Amino acid sequence: MRGNSQSNRPLRIAVLAHGQRVAGGLWAGQSLLAAIGRVAPQHEYLVTITAGLGFEEVCAQIPRCETVAFDLRGGLVNRWWLETFVLRKVITPFRPDVLVALANRGLRRPPCPQVLTVWDAHYFYPRRHYGRIPFRFALKWRYNLWHMRRVLRHTRMLWSQTPVANRRLLQAFSFAGPTAIMSNAVSRLTIDGNSDQSMPEALAPYADRMKLFCLTRYYAHKNLESIVTMLRRFPDELADVVVITTVAADQYPTAGRFLRSIKHPDVRGRIVNVGPLPQSALAGYYRHCQAMFLPTLLESFTITYLEAMHFGVPILTSDLDFARHVCGRAALYFDPWDVNSIKNAILRLRGDSSFRRELVARGCERLRTEFKSWDEIAADAIRCVESLCTGPC
Repeated sequence: MRGNSQSNRPLRIAVLAHGQRVAGGLWAGQSLLAAIGRVAPQHEYLVTITAGLGFEEVCAQIPRCETVAFDLRGGLVNRWWLETFVLRKVITPFRPDVLVALANRGLRRPPCPQVLTVWDAHYFYPRRHYGRIPFRFALKWRYNLWHMRRVLRHTRMLWSQTPVANRRLLQAFSFAGPTAIMSNAVSRLTIDGNSDQSMPEALAPYADRMKLFCLTRYYAHKNLESIVTMLRRFPDELADVVVITTVAADQYPTAGRFLRSIKHPDVRGRIVNVGPLPQSALAGYYRHCQAMFLPTLLESFTITYLEAMHFGVPILTSDLDFARHVCGRAALYFDPWDVNSIKNAILRLRGDSSFRRELVARGCERLRTEFKSWDEIAADAIRCVESLCTGPC
């Protein structure tokens, strides 16, 4: 799809990607930029990044691309100063035709038409879905909402990851401009990174048990405490079930408390934390676990659903609209606020091999027919960017 853009002239496109720093947002941002470089190399790009996370290597592959790196440490004051004063001074001399703001972080006074991507579901779901967040995170979200309302006044187009997110976003904020859906796709690093069919060493002691792969950083809305509660409440019914988590203590203020809780005698050896995994290692875990398991309360679009479909793993997840939209009939759903519902879903999956195969088949078909590749997503994005100069996309 290289060079399939329809623009009559090369554009100068500024991309704010410095907010793409962790987990799925990091990989999605890098995958999108890499694909943009493949499908629209004729344009000139200026990309703001956070240094040392791999964006330098990605942007180096884009023929006409300059990067500006920032250090985002320093809290809300540093973030406010960057977003209010610094970014515009960096972007304006580039003389961009279009500004694409990734990760919900646009400019309040952009020097050109601005496209804003809103990928964080905190902006458009009610407080019930947040989980128990610390005070400073509540303060952060007040600032984020304040900033979002002001940025939207100077935004020409909104991008969401799903129609569900788009509908909720428009209900939460006043925005009368055009919108578009920019979805998600499995990373090439995940697909190509691990061809080894052997079981990861961390899983070997649990080879004869039902392993549920809970691939996520720790956040309050991921609802990981429900796993501890469930396993403590139903020790006999779930005796042969092991949940594999990927948490690090520095990911969130209460992550350390979760890691301490899984050492309790009631759940020790039943929740196995392997820590953060590189993308190249994910395939081995997917191949040797019996289900992808995510009791989350809040998502915009989690790539783990598509990864599970790609690797032929049944999906166990929350019965919420974001999951239903992505997974359709390819998942077994439960009420994430009810540990009895979660337990019953696990038992049903464990006890019905034909149903497991059916979920896998549905997932493979859904991934093939309902979702695009990163190059296709990038081509759609570039057409929308170009349309700001010529008409609606």
